[in-house]
Parts: sequence; C-alpha cells; structure tokens
Amino acid sequence: MQVQEPIATGRWTILDLAVIALAGLLGSILPVVVGLGSDVIFVLVGQFLFTVGAIRLVVKVRRRDFQRLGFVVEARDGLMLLLGAGLQILVAFLFLPLAVLVELDTEPQSLVTEIAGASGTLRRLALFLIIGLIGPILEELMFRGVLVDALAARFKTRGVVIGSSVAFAAFHLTGVSTVQPLESIMVLVPQLFLFGAVLAYLRIRHKRLGPAIFAHAGFNLLSLSVLLFYPDLL
Repeated sequence: MQVQEPIATGRWTILDLAVIALAGLLGSILPVVVGLGSDVIFVLVGQFLFTVGAIRLVVKVRRRDFQRLGFVVEARDGLMLLLGAGLQILVAFLFLPLAVLVELDTEPQSLVTEIAGASGTLRRLALFLIIGLIGPILEELMFRGVLVDALAARFKTRGVVIGSSVAFAAFHLTGVSTVQPLESIMVLVPQLFLFGAVLAYLRIRHKRLGPAIFAHAGFNLLSLSVLLFYPDLL
C-alpha cells in the first residue's frame, strides 16, 4: 500500500473509529440499563446494532466513503476459514510455553463460562452467528477498514500493519484475566498482535476485507467450537 495524501475526500479518520467503538460500547451496556440483563446474546446484539448504526451515521454525517473500507467478499474467501483455524492452533502452541512459564491460570472467565455452558440448539446457533461470524465482520470493518484507511494517510505498509495490530490487541484487553492481569496480558496481547498483523496483511494484499473476515471467522469458530462442544478441554 502506497503512502497517500493526509487529506482526501471521503477518507476515514481515527475520530471516526473512536465514535464507532464508543457506540458499540454503549450498545453492549444498553441491555443491562433497560433491564434485559447481562445475557451475552443481548449484549452482543446491542453492540452489533449500535456499531452498524454508528458506521451508517458517520457515512452520512461526516460524508465518509463506505467503499474505502473494502467491504467486498468473494466466494473463494471461504478458504480463509482454514487459515484462521490454523492460526488459532499455531498461536496456542507457540504461546503455551510462555503461559506455563508465567503460571497463567487457564480457568475460564465469566463470558467464556457462559458460552461453554450454553444449552439448546437455538442458543448455540445464535452464539455461533454472533461471535463466529458477525463479530469478525464488525471488527474487520473497524480495524482493517476504518483504521487501515486512516493510517494509510500517514504511514507505509509496515506502519499501517503495526498500528492497526496494536489497536486491535489493545481493544481486546477487556478479555484479560482479572485474577492474573499481568500474566494474562503477557500471553494474550502478543497473540492478538500477531493475529492482527496477519489480518492487516490480508486486507492490504487483497485490497478488500473478504479474506480477513473469513480468516477471523475461522479463528473464532475453532475456539468457539471447543467452548461449546468440548468444554472439558479447557
């Protein structure tokens, strides 16, 4: 990806990303505020609706060009599911020695526990769709869409990949263990950074989000399958 002019009609900015991320956060806490409770499905659906709404609002009010996000998916992108699943296995093995070294407790957190304890076909299907498919679409739009477009105004490919990967890893710090925060960060953040770098490379190389979306989905679906169907492995 070549360096582009800092100012360009329709270009997305860091401020746009902040607005979209904040909207998603508000959407995730709304179910609790209105009395629906903290059910993971309500929380994730709220986040999805508010994030999509914020993207549409930014396009309209701030006159951003949605096409710059590269939201184009092709049938062949489905093969990237295998890449994502392979990356999940690879990072798990690569960072297992570090997890053992820092004595990271693998006891699942509340969200993981809720997913692992999900019962009923409809609920499991809903979790698969929201976490395995919808989640990657939203995150790719934000980090490999909005953020990559914003960073490309000032940085070359390396800077775009590093910057977007750092932001992606930081965004997921809410998933670290509250019991062992330092140990969890030491193991989780490098994994997310490397995974984010691969996704950013796919976005830049293919000039669209399709490959990154499916690779992200494959990564999520493998771990989700273990949580739902083989929780004893945790």
